[in-house]
Amino acid sequence: MHFETNSTQRSTWQFDEPCFGQEQFITESFGAYQQQARLLIPDQERAAPVFVVGGARSDFTRLNPLLYRLQQLGIGSLTGNLSGHSLASEPGAAEPSLASNLEEARRFHRHIAPRCRTLIGHSLGAAIALKLAAQTPAIDTLVLICPAIYPDAAHQAPFGPAFKAAISKPYGFLDCDSFEFLRQFQGRVLLVMGEYDGLNSHRYGHGAGTSAGTLWLAGAERYSPIPEEVTRGLLGAVPPPHLECLLLADCDHGIAAHLRSAPEVADQVANTVADLLLG
Repeated sequence: MHFETNSTQRSTWQFDEPCFGQEQFITESFGAYQQQARLLIPDQERAAPVFVVGGARSDFTRLNPLLYRLQQLGIGSLTGNLSGHSLASEPGAAEPSLASNLEEARRFHRHIAPRCRTLIGHSLGAAIALKLAAQTPAIDTLVLICPAIYPDAAHQAPFGPAFKAAISKPYGFLDCDSFEFLRQFQGRVLLVMGEYDGLNSHRYGHGAGTSAGTLWLAGAERYSPIPEEVTRGLLGAVPPPHLECLLLADCDHGIAAHLRSAPEVADQVANTVADLLLG
C-alpha cells in the first residue's frame, strides 16, 4: 500500500489540528472520483490499528478528540472520507448512498485488513460498520458510538429526499439484518451513548418507533435522532457477556462535539476503548 506524508486536501478539513504521532494518507480511486483516508500511527504501538467509519456530515477529522487520544495510548486508526458528507469528500459519488459509502469503506479497510480486528462506527457510520463487519469474519470487536440503524432498503437510496423518505417509516429500522448479525456475533461490543440520545419519542409527543428529534431538556437544547427502539434492539441483540455500555452524562447525539468541549470525558471514552482493546 502507498501512503503519503501530506494531504493536498488539508484546507477542506473540518478540523486541522496537530496529532500526537505520525499521520499518513492514502488516496483511493473509485472510477470517476477519488477519496482520501488518514492513518494515525502511534509512536509506540500497543494494539493493531482500528478502522473508523464516521457519521453524517463528517470527515476524518471529526473524531480527533477520540482518535488522537487512542494514538497517544498506542492504538492507531484508519479513517476514510465518504461521499456526500463533507467538503473534503467532494466531488464524490454522483449519487452517494449508504451502499456507496459501504463500498468506499470496504476499499479503505482492505489496506489494514490483515491486522485490523476492530471497527469503530459513529452514528450513520455505525450502520455502515455493522454491514462491513458482517462481511469481514476477522472483525471481533465493535465500538458503536450513538449508532444509527436503517432499513436495508434505505441503503440503496441516494442521500437527500429519497433517503429521508426511506428512513422515516416508524419502526422501519427493524427491517435490517444487522440485528440478526449481532445476535450471532461472537465478538465484543462497546456501545457509547449520550444521556439525551435514544429518547422515547412517544413520551415527547412523537409517534412510537421514530426519533424524538430536538427537545429542550435540563436547561439546554438536546438532539435525539436515534429512536429508543433502536437502542433497545441493539441491547437485546448482543449477548450480555459480550456487551459493554458507556453512557455519557449531559450529552445528546452530538458526541463528537461533546468530546471536543469536555476533555475529561474524551479521556474517559478513549481509556474505555483502549482497555477493551488491550485487555
